[in-house]
Amino acid sequence: MGSCQSAPPAVSASTATASEIAVFEEPNMSVTGRRRALLVGINYLKTNAELQGCINDVNNHRDVLIQHYGFKPEDIRMINEEQPEGSRPYKKTIMDGFKWLYDGAKAGDLLVFHYSGHGSQLEDPVGLADCICPLDCLTGEWPASVISDKEIHEALYTPLPAGCLGVALFDCCHSGTVAGLTVKRDMGLPADRQPKARFLQPPAKSAPTKPVATAGIRRRAMSEELRDHKLWVFSGCQDDQTSADAYCDGTYQGAFTWALIKALRSSAWTRPYLDLLGQIKVNLRGYTQVPALTTTHVQYLESMYLGAEPKAVEDDPKLGIGARKALLIGINYKGTEFELRGCVNDVKTQKAMLIGQYGFNEKDMLVLTEEESKANWPYKARIVEGMQWLLKGAKSGDVLYLAYSGHGSQMKDLSGLEPSGMSDCICPLDCNKPWPDHIILDTEIHKHVYNELPAGVKLVCVFDCCHSGTIANLSTVRDVSLVPTAPENYRRLRYMAPPEHWAKPYAAAGSTRETKPMGSGFRSVVDDREELKGKLVWVFSGCQDDQTSADAHEDGKYQGAFTWALVKTLSQNGYALRYGSTLKNVRAVLHGKYSQKPALSTTTVENFERFFLAKRPGGAAK
Repeated sequence: MGSCQSAPPAVSASTATASEIAVFEEPNMSVTGRRRALLVGINYLKTNAELQGCINDVNNHRDVLIQHYGFKPEDIRMINEEQPEGSRPYKKTIMDGFKWLYDGAKAGDLLVFHYSGHGSQLEDPVGLADCICPLDCLTGEWPASVISDKEIHEALYTPLPAGCLGVALFDCCHSGTVAGLTVKRDMGLPADRQPKARFLQPPAKSAPTKPVATAGIRRRAMSEELRDHKLWVFSGCQDDQTSADAYCDGTYQGAFTWALIKALRSSAWTRPYLDLLGQIKVNLRGYTQVPALTTTHVQYLESMYLGAEPKAVEDDPKLGIGARKALLIGINYKGTEFELRGCVNDVKTQKAMLIGQYGFNEKDMLVLTEEESKANWPYKARIVEGMQWLLKGAKSGDVLYLAYSGHGSQMKDLSGLEPSGMSDCICPLDCNKPWPDHIILDTEIHKHVYNELPAGVKLVCVFDCCHSGTIANLSTVRDVSLVPTAPENYRRLRYMAPPEHWAKPYAAAGSTRETKPMGSGFRSVVDDREELKGKLVWVFSGCQDDQTSADAHEDGKYQGAFTWALVKTLSQNGYALRYGSTLKNVRAVLHGKYSQKPALSTTTVENFERFFLAKRPGGAAK
C-alpha cells in the first residue's frame, strides 16, 4: 500500500462533488479471518421521538449478511428494544458493543457496524459535534447520554487493526437545519406512511449555535491518523439533508437502509463500493436525501463491498456465435446553439473497433449521423426505426450493439409514476421541435429495445451523454461552460436543458402508487425490472446519474471522454476484457482529467464477469 507519505488521500464519494477515482495496485481486501457485526436499531417506542423502521433496518441487514457475506448468527450482536434488557440500546450497551466488536480483531477480519435511529448535533468545547442518540438520551443529560462523533472516532475508527476491514453505516441525519425539510416528493401517501426525519432536536442548552460542524461522523473517517486503516463509512444523506424513516415495500424502514438492502439483494452485492453507492442512489429516486460514502484511500472505492469475490463466468459456447448487428447514433447538432464536436467521431471510432476486433460486418451496421445521407440523419423517427431494425429477427446466439453519443436531458414525467417526477431522455436531431414528440424517453428505449430482446441474445448499450439538469453548472475538470480556442482544452457538457414547460417535476395529485414504473433511467431500467432477469444486457453510461459526461478533445480529435476511455481501455487489453474490469479500467483512464465516473448495469451479477462482446484473450469474438 506504500508509506503514509506516498499514499493517496482520503476521499469522500457523494453527490456531484464525488472525488476522483484512480486504480492503483490494489491491496489485499480478501476476508481470511472472522466476520463480526454490531447492528443497532432504535425506534424510541411510545415516546415523542418514535420512529418505526429502525429495528426492521437491522433485521434486514442481518439477513443479508448471513445470506450473502458468510456471517454466522452467533457473530452478529443485535442491540434494539426487542432484545433482552442487557441488549437494549442504551449508551453503555452500545459502547460495550464496540469493545465486543474489536475483541481479538486482527488482519484479515471484517467488522461491520450499522446504526439506524435519530442523529443530532450539539455544542462541544471546540465547535459543533455530530452525535447519535441512544435510547437513554431522551431522559439523560446531554452530552453524557449521547455518543458524539469524537467518541465514535475513538471507539470505532481508531482501534481498527492494520489489515482489518471496517465498514460503518449510519442511517440517520445530524443537521438541525434540515429538520423541517421534506424527505420525499409528495406522492399522496396516507398520513401514517409519510416519511419522517431521523433527527432529534437537542435540549435547548445543548443546541448548536454555530452553522458548520468542525468534524462530523463521516468526515472523521478522513482524519490523517486513519490513513493506514481499511475503513468505509456510509451515511444515509449529505450533511445538510434529511435521512428518512419511511414506508417502503409494505413495511416501515429507513429509506437509505431499504435502498442498500435492495441493492445487496440484487446484482450489486458483489460490486465495488462506488457502484453500490450508485445503485443506492438509483433506488432512492424520489427522496431528497443523497447518500454519501467516505473511505481512507481513493482506490478503496473500487474494492469489492465487504470483500466479496465474484467468480469468473464462462459463456455458453452457443451464445455469441450467431449474427452481429450494430446501431450507432452520433449527433453533433451542427450549426445550432447545442453544437457538440465529438459525437460523430465516437461513432466512427466504435464502428472501426467493432469491425476490426469483434467480428462485425459493415453491412450489418446502421449508422445515423449528420454525415450520412439525409435518409439516415438521426431524427427521432429514424432512430426508433433503427432500434426496431436492430432487434428484428434476433435469435439466441446473436450479439447486438447500440451506441448513442449526443445530448441527454430530463423532462417532466407524464405518467405521474416516476418517483423523481422526471423522465430521462435522449435528444434526436429534431429535438428543437415540440417535446415530448421529438425526444426519446427511457420508457421508449425500454419498449423498443430491452423488452424485445429474445433469450440468449447479447445486447451491449453505450450511452455517452448525461441526463441530470442538476449538474448543468458543474465542470468536468476544467470549466466546461467555456469553449476555449485550444482544442486540447475543449470541454462541453452533453446535456441539453429541457424547454421551461417540461423542466419541473410532475406534481402528483393523490397518487398512492409506490411501485417503480418502466423507465426510471437508462441504466436502472435494466437491473431492477423483474421481467428482464436472465436477459443478457449490459448498459454502459458515461457518468453517474448526477454527473457530467464530457464532449472533449483527446488523441488529436474531438470525441466523448467516455467513448475515448472505453476504446482506449479495450485496446490496451487486447480487446479481451471482462465487463467489470472494463468499467474499472475506463475509470482509471479518465482519472485526473475528468470527474465523471462511468457506470455499468446488467441483469445478473454473473454478467459482470463475462467478456466484453464475448471475446476472450488470445481468441476471436464468440
